[in-house]
Amino acid sequence: MSAALHVPDPPATPERLREVGRALRQHAGRFELLLHDALSGWNLMPDAYRAPEADALHDSLARTRPAGREIAGGLEATCRALERYADDLDDLARSRAALLDAQASGAPAPVWENGRGDVLNDHARREWERTFGRDAAALAVSYDEATDRCARALRTLPDVPWATLAAWTGPGMMEAPAGPTVVAGRAILDRLAATPEAARLLSRHPEWSVVLGRMAPAEIARWWAGLDAKVAGALVAAVPALIGNLDGVPIAERVAANRRRASEYLRELRARRQGLEASRIPRSRANALEVLDRRAERVRCDREIAYFENVADGTTQLYAWDPSHGSLIEMAGDPSSATAALFVVPGTNTDAGAFMSEKPVTNFAEWQVRSSGGSVVAFTVMTGPMPQLDDLVTAGPEWNRFAEQRSGEYARFLQGVDAVRPDLWTMSYEHSYGGGVGSEAEKHGGTVDARFLAASVGAIGPYEPHAGTTYYATQAVDDINRYYAGVGLGPLGFTVAPESIPGVHIVDSGLPGPDVALLAEYAYTQNPGALVGVVRDSVEHHTALMSDDESVNGPVLRTVRDLLASKGHDQ
Repeated sequence: MSAALHVPDPPATPERLREVGRALRQHAGRFELLLHDALSGWNLMPDAYRAPEADALHDSLARTRPAGREIAGGLEATCRALERYADDLDDLARSRAALLDAQASGAPAPVWENGRGDVLNDHARREWERTFGRDAAALAVSYDEATDRCARALRTLPDVPWATLAAWTGPGMMEAPAGPTVVAGRAILDRLAATPEAARLLSRHPEWSVVLGRMAPAEIARWWAGLDAKVAGALVAAVPALIGNLDGVPIAERVAANRRRASEYLRELRARRQGLEASRIPRSRANALEVLDRRAERVRCDREIAYFENVADGTTQLYAWDPSHGSLIEMAGDPSSATAALFVVPGTNTDAGAFMSEKPVTNFAEWQVRSSGGSVVAFTVMTGPMPQLDDLVTAGPEWNRFAEQRSGEYARFLQGVDAVRPDLWTMSYEHSYGGGVGSEAEKHGGTVDARFLAASVGAIGPYEPHAGTTYYATQAVDDINRYYAGVGLGPLGFTVAPESIPGVHIVDSGLPGPDVALLAEYAYTQNPGALVGVVRDSVEHHTALMSDDESVNGPVLRTVRDLLASKGHDQ
């Protein structure tokens, strides 16, 4: 019989798969029971064994409970995957039995006679063979699909105790000297460093990036410091997206990784731009809105191309860039010569486009670097989505959840810089909503030598300033934020005004006060036009504190410069 008429064999025996599943489930049940008994006995240890190390020993084994549950859960998930595979094969067994019956019956007997009948009989036989071959091929494909489903289900099972790691989040995790996150994270890093296929391995285990993102940056810095230079370079080349966003990796390596990524991303951007050009809509068939939308899309693409061309050639230095999360951190200056670091946290309406505009949000940081004579390295920091005025109702700056969401990320960023350059004197310059991010970051261990609150929203109460931080605050007399400073309730607003922080140093912004003539006009006439002018001035004075124009923001620019110079040189 030809190969085309072969009936494919099943890839496994369903009953055997169920036997393996039953055995694994039995092991899982015994494992949990044994762990429960061990922990129950261990719980008695503080009473039975009293010594200085008793509590630490008890705590160390107690932490294995989440790992035990995770392992038992993994075994249970394996059982379910195997049992579903067995069910799939059982379903396909009926199709295979029908094929075997057809194969045993053979092709249909000749029903036509004479010469013309031979042609018809031959046609009927070939049609039967085609149908048989098609059904046999479909069965083989179904077997492969069932096998792939099972394989995918098994590959999703983690090979380290993720539940234990998940328990080690938040500020407490950062102080853990040798918690499960550290052990698992080092194992992952060692595996990536030891294989020539780090990119493939990481793509198969995307959850590893999550675990590494929970490691203390200081631990990552210690691990990286022990790497051979060739191995470190190979990791930058193999997994640049990981290295370029991993706090604790040295600054130069992160910039190099993101420069490599920019070169790769440019190819995608240019292809997209070509697609936009090729899909131009003829004016005769396009309405005005379509034309404007396409034009705006081309402008955005052109700006992005120009930005990443600067990153690729080294003109712009990207310290972090994760478009899937909405983070982008740009660096200015040379960290090798710096004695002080400035972290600029812009507020509402910050997004990736703000870094690529004609007046980029990085201008303040770049002015400080230019004025420092090489002693300052500055970072403009967006660790994730910030509030936007065009979505005022659901995602506007009145909601304080953005500060809570970004706070742990900003704290981790600060710890990452400190891990690789602990000698730097550090200042966080937080404009508008950025002040809420910086205040919350302190609760996660994200502290600096000085915080400069520029027209800041303040903090979510209750709030206590950090003992090792010096606080500065500035805003115009008529700053728009003064209308609601210190006002909040639950998820809305910030209850601690920046100028009310104990010990804060108030800095004169040098900005003009309200237009008295407009105020008087509104007071006497209730003219809406006058009120619009008052609000416009309040907003302009608010945004001025991110300006690099000395004629607009000179007093604050120079105050920050002088603080960075004096404190940095004291280090």
